[in-house]
Amino acid sequence: MARRAALRVLYLALLPVLVLLALVITPALVVSSVASQGRVWRPETWKKISYGSRYFRSSFRGRLGEVVDVIDVVRDRLILLLVLLAAACGAGGLAVHALEIGVPAWLSAWLDGSFLSFLASWFPAGGRLSFGGGAALVLAVCTALAALALGLSLYAWLASALGEATRVILRYGGAATLFPDPGDAIPGGRLVLCQISDLHITAGGREPYEIEEGSAAWPEGAPRPDTAELTGRLQRLVAEIAAMKPPLVALTGDMTDLGEEAQWDELEAALSGIPASSQVLMVPGNHDVAINLGTSPDPYLTKRAEREQRFIEVLTRVERGPFQPPLHVPARKRARRRLRAIAGLYPRRLDLGGGIRIFGLNSNRYRSRFVGSNAIGQIGGAQLRRLARALRRGSGPVVVLLHHHVARLAGPISLNDTFMIAMDGPRLLEMLAAYQQKNPKKNSALVLHGHKHLAFFGHYRSKSGGRVSVYAHPSSTLGHETDGYLDGVARFAAIRLTDDGIWRVETHPLRPARSAAPAPPAATEAEPAATEAAVS
Repeated sequence: MARRAALRVLYLALLPVLVLLALVITPALVVSSVASQGRVWRPETWKKISYGSRYFRSSFRGRLGEVVDVIDVVRDRLILLLVLLAAACGAGGLAVHALEIGVPAWLSAWLDGSFLSFLASWFPAGGRLSFGGGAALVLAVCTALAALALGLSLYAWLASALGEATRVILRYGGAATLFPDPGDAIPGGRLVLCQISDLHITAGGREPYEIEEGSAAWPEGAPRPDTAELTGRLQRLVAEIAAMKPPLVALTGDMTDLGEEAQWDELEAALSGIPASSQVLMVPGNHDVAINLGTSPDPYLTKRAEREQRFIEVLTRVERGPFQPPLHVPARKRARRRLRAIAGLYPRRLDLGGGIRIFGLNSNRYRSRFVGSNAIGQIGGAQLRRLARALRRGSGPVVVLLHHHVARLAGPISLNDTFMIAMDGPRLLEMLAAYQQKNPKKNSALVLHGHKHLAFFGHYRSKSGGRVSVYAHPSSTLGHETDGYLDGVARFAAIRLTDDGIWRVETHPLRPARSAAPAPPAATEAEPAATEAAVS
């Protein structure tokens, strides 16, 4: 009888399981086929699928961690729960006995003919339930409701995660495309700003999360990037930048590794070497405010609210310059006000000499509740509308800084890219292209960002002819990443503007890749230790 019941359960569960597997595997095969241009079995394709499955496993571990947290809470309140359950069962037993509730014959027969036959003696057919039978009935209902609630919550979580992934992939299909633009080495040009990005400063001697988790490999022979090494590299970068005395130092996100207070303290100490004559602009990265760890998930965004509050407080101490809108620190105890506060701070606007306007954007408006989506970017319609109004009120060269990529690179589609791009990046590029097209000789537009630890310089051209230049800076402390391998080269970028309105981007490495040779001298205008690119 027990075997028959087990087979019945198997038959009932087999079809939903097969359907679920089909819903999960079929889109993965289709996307992998597109990514590999029809060669589904290409190793690189399955490497990307494995990368995605690692995200899923991490997220599932996080969900199990939540279950463990619930168990801990239940254990702490176990005596109270047992008392409440006993009271409910006792009240249920009295109520059933007083109301003379009986058991249908079919239910008793079904119980007697199944693996639940031991319950048949509790619920005799056609007879009134005893006090014990009524209490058992309440207990069985409570257990069934708890199991149903657990099953529904897990199903809702899985369906929501798959739905989110589907939406992101569909939006990625409409992403703008960047084309390489090496440009010319044009001498001269006014220094506008220096950019550092993706510092991933840690605390307590730890290595960055991505290296600890194994998603990025550190070069052999180079010092491991613990707190001392990362902070030391940043101090050297700051010293090199201070020697150039730029009007503005821009930090384009992921300044810290996990947005913890101790990490912000390390960062502030290292940034103290920036000269007082230089203004400082910070835009948040996903590791600063939106990181969602598999070992410590944040489905209700409470940890995100704490990180955003921490970021605003650091901003009030680090940011320098007459930025608009002015900073304000919201109340600590109100998460909603905190979330609204950081949303209202951007775009940050700064007017430099010569009619150059700098805009800093918060590209972390996407509210990630899952591990796999914590790197997705979103600027938000309200922020883009404020930027559009600001652009209409003036003219001249414009630099926009944010953390996430705004477009994908020309070439095969990458599943990794899918969850790394700001979903409304094309709107930003179209807006800047329209602005540039109004006065091509005067309204040059440049977008600077970080995020993927990838060095790339390219351009976007709209259908109407507008042109926007885009520079992706790698990690200033960890280096440029190719196929999961970091080169370990610390670097910063110097952004210049010629009299002809041409943007020039110089990358200044502090040491050669994978080599123990001494670091090159600081870059100068006459002899930059850099690779250069220029765009109009």
